[in-house]
Amino acid sequence: MRTLLVVDAEGFSRHRDVQLPSIHTEIRRVVETACERSGLAWEAVRLLQSTGDGLLAILPLDAMIPLIHPFLDHLQNALADAAPKLRAGGVKLRMRVALHFGLVDDEDPVTAGISTATNDVSRLLDCEPLRAALRDSDPDVTFVAAIVSREAFDTFVCSGRTTLRPSQFTRVQAEVKQFNQVAYLYVPTPSRREQRDDPPEGGGSDAPAPTPAGGPSLGNVSVAGDGAQNAFGNQVGGDFRQVRP
Repeated sequence: MRTLLVVDAEGFSRHRDVQLPSIHTEIRRVVETACERSGLAWEAVRLLQSTGDGLLAILPLDAMIPLIHPFLDHLQNALADAAPKLRAGGVKLRMRVALHFGLVDDEDPVTAGISTATNDVSRLLDCEPLRAALRDSDPDVTFVAAIVSREAFDTFVCSGRTTLRPSQFTRVQAEVKQFNQVAYLYVPTPSRREQRDDPPEGGGSDAPAPTPAGGPSLGNVSVAGDGAQNAFGNQVGGDFRQVRP
């Protein structure tokens, strides 16, 4: 059994092509930093694969405990510390994280990393509840949103093996393609994105103008009344009252 860690940068492809290699390097740096601060030696990683906009790491099973906590909190802090310098260079870096464990080969030179467990952790990373956790949060406050598989949650959180309590997680339904399983969200520094109440461009409203109090005019007959009103040929529908001049 192995622990699987997958990280992904939000909006990676929105950056300029020339920025992408340096962003990927920064992803590796903050993940390594968070590992070291959590007491996890980076050398413990048994297999590391680049996903372009993130990383897939396979570690020993006992690495799951520090990865759930304090790694996720340290990753949040490392990204928050890096944010001012990255913003100065026109880069925004926030990350989704998925954690799972299962059977996976980490030694075969050709097929290492190919397994159902790897597929499952990738589906967790892509699920809408995890994406929404970042999308609906303040981008200057929340830098990490994580999802933990049900198996990992039951085995390591509910059993008391981590310092986080089950109440600090949110149960969600992770559904991606044929994958549909319960999982658990954890956001180290939660926030909510402020809703803008600005009017549409032009300062106007999209709502239709109210019908004048006198009502529409049909020939020399004014029509007044409340509610929906319509007239087609000589048929009238709605609450109409005729007002003759």
